[in-house]
Formats: sequence, structure tokens, C-alpha cells
Amino acid sequence: MRKNAKIINACKKAVEIKGTVKEWEAWTNMKFPESGEYVVEGALCPVVIDREHNLGTYIEPNVWISYGKLQRE
Repeated sequence: MRKNAKIINACKKAVEIKGTVKEWEAWTNMKFPESGEYVVEGALCPVVIDREHNLGTYIEPNVWISYGKLQRE
């Protein structure tokens, strides 16, 4: 088991995926009738849909952790 975990840094945009509304509807098998945030199954964060600009954006953060020396039990 790893002990003494320490957060080194946070990355606000570890994953960023942009596509048209039509692309997001195809990728997710969902409909996005108006602008706003939508929960997509399996995603860690909502997808933000902007109908005015025909844009869907998904941004997923990440945290980098150091475990120091690995300890075996």
C-alpha cells in the first residue's frame, strides 16, 4: 500500500475536448436543445453547450500526486 501521498499540483485543464453541438450529440447519443451544462454518462464533469456559437466544450481537471517511496507490505 502507498502511504504519505502528497498533492504536488492541480491541472485545471488536463483534458479539453471541443466539438460542434451536432458532434456532441453524435458522441453522446444525447440531445442538447439549449445552451447550458449537461451531465454525460461516464464523464467526470459536465459538458458545456453554447448553441449560439455551435460549440460544446468538456474540460476535465486532474491532480498530480507524489507517493514518495513505495512501501511493500
